[in-house]
Formats: sequence, structure tokens, C-alpha cells
Amino acid sequence: MGTRFTRLDSGTTNCYLLEADEGYLLIDTGYEEDYDGFREELRERDVAVSEVEHLLLTHHHDDHAGFVADLLADTDLEIIAHEAAEELLRTGENDRQHGGGYLNRRIYYLAKLRKLLNPGWDLTFPPVELRPDDVRVAGDDDEVLRERGIEGQVLYTPGHTIDSISVVLDDGTTFPGDAAMSWPLWAGIRYCPVFVTDVDELYRSWERLLDAGARTLYPAHGDPFDAERLRENLGAYDDDSLVEFF
Repeated sequence: MGTRFTRLDSGTTNCYLLEADEGYLLIDTGYEEDYDGFREELRERDVAVSEVEHLLLTHHHDDHAGFVADLLADTDLEIIAHEAAEELLRTGENDRQHGGGYLNRRIYYLAKLRKLLNPGWDLTFPPVELRPDDVRVAGDDDEVLRERGIEGQVLYTPGHTIDSISVVLDDGTTFPGDAAMSWPLWAGIRYCPVFVTDVDELYRSWERLLDAGARTLYPAHGDPFDAERLRENLGAYDDDSLVEFF
């Protein structure tokens, strides 16, 4: 029997709660303002916030690390993140140092519209300081999840950000964070994230997910989809397609 999980979607980011040997492992948080909704979803599932023993961050962005500080105030959970996330989490701001851009012009204008409608959206979040006992993965890791009773591995999947990691369970269930997504497909994303630092690196990450046995992807944005969608869309974009972000 594989690892049991449930999707939490109280905000714009899908978070996933996986059963572990002790309590639960949470994959990602949402924006800072999503915390109350997250707590309510836990109550509806009869899960106490103190039962969330582990938090795996697929990357540092504001919509993934937004209420980490609130969680740390209410629990003594451990954080699992890529080692490159440490300094980025400490700054409390989405990385602006490694280039990249919006995937296409439609996404660019959608982002401008969002900013117009929500002037407070500034790509920042309450800073997070990793502690000595938190786990920093340096690359692929086949032990960190198993040691906590979860049948799967962590893969380093950069391209969206330099600190992106994904979870691939032994049965092919995959949580890619923003390394792949299915929303908004109508904007022509072809399962890519809306923001990319390096397109070629992103597609190499897709190939590594496929090689690791990914079957069904549960993204942070959008509905689940078959991993074959990645194979079908490899190479659909290149770095010249990106629209300047900053």
C-alpha cells in the first residue's frame, strides 16, 4: 500500500498532506494570508496542527513559503528544503538574482493585471531562518522521506527556481511543486511554470521526473495530470520565448 495523502486547497496553492510514521508531512504552504484557511482545512479533517511533524518546501517563493513563519510559531515541525533555499528563505523575497522571465506574453499581461488588482502583491514573505536540525538536501535524496515513513524520494528539479525539488513516490505519484503545472493551460503554458529561470534546465528536470517513474503529477497550481503530458510538451519553449520579468 502506498503513502496516503490529501490535497489542501484553501488558497491559490495546492498543499499536500502525506501520512508519515509520526504525524504528517506537509508539502508547501501558501501565501501568508492563507494560514487561517489552512488551519480550518486541518480542523475539517480532524488533524491538529501539532500533528504536522515535517514540512517539505519545493522552493522558496511567496506562495509556497508564505505562512511557514506562522507554522513555526504554532509547531515544532522540521523543515526539509534544498540547500540553495536557505539564503533565499532568509531574505523573505522571491529570488531576483538568477534571471528568467514570464513564460510568454499572455502570462506577462496576466501578471500585470494581477498587480493592478492587488497592489500589495510584492513577491515577499515573512523571512524563514532554517535551524540546525532542519534538513538541507544537496541534490537527489532517496533516504530523507523513507526515514520518515514515506515511500518515495526527493529529486532536485531546477528550472523554475534554483532551489526547486520534487517528491516522487514509489507508485509514481509525484508532487512537482512548480516544476510543472496545469494552470492556466488556456494561457498556453504547455504544463510549464508561469515563471522560468532556465527553460533547458526545466526540461531536463522533466526528463529526470519521467526517468524516476513519475506517473501522475499533483502540481501546486492546477489539477492532477498524467506524466505523459510532460513528454509530449518537452521543448515547446526556449529561453528566447521568455518575457522580461524585472
